[in-house]
Amino acid sequence: MVERNIKYLENITLDEIKGFGEKRLSSFKKHGINNISDLLRFFPKKHIDRSQISKIDSITTDITKEITILGEVTDVSVFTTKTRLRIATLAIKDDTGLIRAKWFGPQYIETRFKKGDSVAISGIPDVKKTGSIEFKNATIEKFSDLEELNETGSLIPIYPKIEGLSSTIIRKGIKEALRRTPKIEDFVSRKELGQYKIIDRISSYNKIHFPDTINEFEDARYRLAFDEFIYLQSIFKEIKETYNKNETGIKHTIKKETLINFEKDIPFKLTNSQKKVINEIFSDMKNSSPMKRLLQGDVGSGKTIVAAAAVYAAINSSHQAVLMAPTEVLAEQHFNSLKKILIFNDVQIYLLTSSVTDRDKIMNTIKDGTPALIIGTHALIQDKVKFNNLGLAIIDEQQRFGVEQRKKLTSSQDKTPHQLVMTATPIPRTTALAIYGDLNLSVIDEMPPGRKTINSILYEGSKEDTEKIYTLCENHLKNKSQIFVVCPFIEESEKIDIKAAENVYKQFKEKFSNYEVEILHGKINSEDKEKIMEDMHNNKIDILVSTVVIEVGIDIHNATLMIIESAERFGLNQLHQLRGRVGRGVKESDCVFHVTDGKNMETITEVGKKRLQAIVENNDGFKLSEIDLQIRGEGKITGTSQSGMSDLKVADIRYDYDILQSSKDYFENNVTTINEALIQEEAKILFPNFSKVEDST
Repeated sequence: MVERNIKYLENITLDEIKGFGEKRLSSFKKHGINNISDLLRFFPKKHIDRSQISKIDSITTDITKEITILGEVTDVSVFTTKTRLRIATLAIKDDTGLIRAKWFGPQYIETRFKKGDSVAISGIPDVKKTGSIEFKNATIEKFSDLEELNETGSLIPIYPKIEGLSSTIIRKGIKEALRRTPKIEDFVSRKELGQYKIIDRISSYNKIHFPDTINEFEDARYRLAFDEFIYLQSIFKEIKETYNKNETGIKHTIKKETLINFEKDIPFKLTNSQKKVINEIFSDMKNSSPMKRLLQGDVGSGKTIVAAAAVYAAINSSHQAVLMAPTEVLAEQHFNSLKKILIFNDVQIYLLTSSVTDRDKIMNTIKDGTPALIIGTHALIQDKVKFNNLGLAIIDEQQRFGVEQRKKLTSSQDKTPHQLVMTATPIPRTTALAIYGDLNLSVIDEMPPGRKTINSILYEGSKEDTEKIYTLCENHLKNKSQIFVVCPFIEESEKIDIKAAENVYKQFKEKFSNYEVEILHGKINSEDKEKIMEDMHNNKIDILVSTVVIEVGIDIHNATLMIIESAERFGLNQLHQLRGRVGRGVKESDCVFHVTDGKNMETITEVGKKRLQAIVENNDGFKLSEIDLQIRGEGKITGTSQSGMSDLKVADIRYDYDILQSSKDYFENNVTTINEALIQEEAKILFPNFSKVEDST
C-alpha cells in the first residue's frame, strides 16, 4: 500500500479530483482549501444519523426519528394544484411493502429519478389511518452500490457552508480524496497505537468524515485532537530552543542564603508554596538562558511577595529590575506594596507613569544602570527609556499587553533580561499547558495563613433585597469598616455606565449622609484618583463607589464589604477578582452580588445565571476559571495571537484535558529524533500561524 505524507498531500491540487471544475475550485480557494491536505482537514461540524435502515413492514406510528428505506422506484408522477403548487410523487417498494414519497415545490424529482431506479430514502414516515405510509420532502438518492451513498444510509457529515458548493459535492470530493489516499504516514508506531489506545492516522481521517457509528467518530476525534496537541508541544519546544539559542541572558549570582536573608527581613513568614516558586525563579535566573516564566496564583495567594524576592535577587546581583503594569492605579498599588516589603532590604524604588512629571532622577538611574526597581506603565517602553543593566523584567496582567509591547521592554539592550509574567486571573492548568507552552509555569497553590474566607451573598433587584444591602452596610460601618460599591463599566457605553455609577453614588450619599462617600471612575483625572485612593488607604472614606478600576491590585485591609451592582453583567473571573479586594485584614468580610434593579434570577440571561450561581458556590479561582472557560468557550480566552491556537480544528481545550495529558506523555517519552522531524514538518504545514509565533518570541 502506498504511504503518503502530509507534505505530499499538500502538493496535490484539487483539480485532480473528478468533477472539480473552475467554479468549484474557486469556491474552495475562497474558503482557504487549496489542496488534498486542506480538504481532508475540512472537518464536519456535525453528523446526521441516517444509519437506521428499516424494512417497510416494520414502520409503525411509534417512529418519530429519521429512518432509511432501501427500495426500487415503481412509479413517478407529478400533480399541479389549483394554486399552482407542484407535487411530485414516487412509489417505492422493497420485498416487504410499498410507500409513497412526496416533494412539494419545484424540486423536479421526476427528472432525476425513473422507474426501476434503486434508491435510498431518509425521513420521518407518516403512517395514515388506512395503514398507507408517506414520506414528505425526504432526502433521496439513487445507487447501484451502497458505497455510492452520500446522503442516506449512514452517519451523514454536515460541513460548514461554502458558497457555491452543496454538502453533497463536498462529501463526494472528500470521499474521492480519501480513496486516493489509502495510507498516511504516521509518527505513532503500531505498538504505541495500542499503548495510547488511539487509532491509526488514515483511519482517523476516514472515520471523522464517514463513521459507521458514533463510537468510531469519537475514536477519530480523539486521535486528531491528540495530534493537534502534539503539534502544539512541538511548536513550543522549537520556540524555546530557538529563544535559548538566539537570546543571550544575564547570569545572576544568587547564593543559597539569598532567600534566607530576604525572608529574615520581611515582616511575615512565606508559605511553602511561595518558597517553592521563588526557588524555581532563582534557578532560572542563575542560568545564562533568559527565563520566561508564568506565575499564577489565586487572589490573595501572595504573588507580590514572590515578585519582590525576584527583584531582591536581581538587585543583589547588581542589576536593575522593572515591573510593567497595564494601568496607573495598578502600577501605583505595586509601588506602594513593594516599597513596604523592599524597604527592609534597602532597595531603591521608582515609579514611572505618564503622570510623573519629575523624571530626571529616574531617567538618570535607568541610564547609568544603578541597581534599582522601576515600576511603571507603558511609559517604560517609550523610545527615550533605554535600559543598559536590566536583569529582570516583570510583566503584570500580561494578557493586557500586545506582543510588540512586551518585546520592546525586554529587547532594549544586548543581553535579554529574565522575564517573569504574572497574572491575577487564574488560568486552568489545561489552558495554561495549551496556550502558554512556551513559558515555564509556576503556580502558588497555597493561601497565606490567616486569609479569611469571604462570605458570598446573592441578592436580586427587588426593593426588599436593596434594603437588606443597606442594613448590611450599616452593620459593617458600625464595625468601623470600609465598603466598596462597584458598578459595571463597558467601554462601548462609557457615558451610560458612568451615569449609572453616579446615580448609585447619589443613592449611597443620601442613605449614608453621616458617612464619607466618594466616587471613582475612569474620567476622573490622575491627581484626583490618587488622592481618593490615598484617602481610602488612610481610612478617610467609608464608602467608595467605583467602576472596575479597582478590579485588581487594590489592597485596603479595612475594607470588609464589597457590593457588586448589576453583577450579572460581569465576567466570572472579574467577579472573583472584585471579591478578592476584601477579606485582606483580620475582620470577617462579605461580598454581595446584586442583580440589576427590577430584575431577578428568572429574568437575566442563562449565562448570567450560570456565572452568579458559580461565584456564590465557589471560592477557588482555578475552579471558577474552569467553569468560566466552559461557559464562554476557548475563543474568548485565547485569540489568534496565542501560539497557533486558532489553527486547532478538532481539539477543544475546555474539555480535552485527558487527551492533552496523554499527548504530553507521548511527546515527552516516545518522540524520537526521526518522528520529531516529521512532527515539526507537519506542524508547520497544518499550523500556518506557527511562523507568526516564532516571530513574536
